Amino acid sequence: MAKYVYPAIFSKEDDFYIVNFPDVDGCHTQGENLYDAFVMAEDVLCLMLYSLEEDEATIPPATEITEIKTDKGEFVSYVACDTLKYRKFYDNRAVSNR
Repeated sequence: MAKYVYPAIFSKEDDFYIVNFPDVDGCHTQGENLYDAFVMAEDVLCLMLYSLEEDEATIPPATEITEIKTDKGEFVSYVACDTLKYRKFYDNRAVSNR
């Protein structure tokens, strides 16, 4: 349970943005606009890392942003998340639904 910061690759495709986290297998999302893509990126990163914590799996180290290679039309940005905050939100939600 911690705060994490990972680089994400953003690319625009037609009318939406695709987001990929190269350090976290299977961690990708998309958004209808750049703001939505960042919100979705934070959510999917938190979900994936929370799941790894729950499974007591190794949390992969984050690559330095300067080491991430991009193609034309892509850019890299850090995305942060707090799995403790995520855990509290979903634990409280589960309790209140009973």
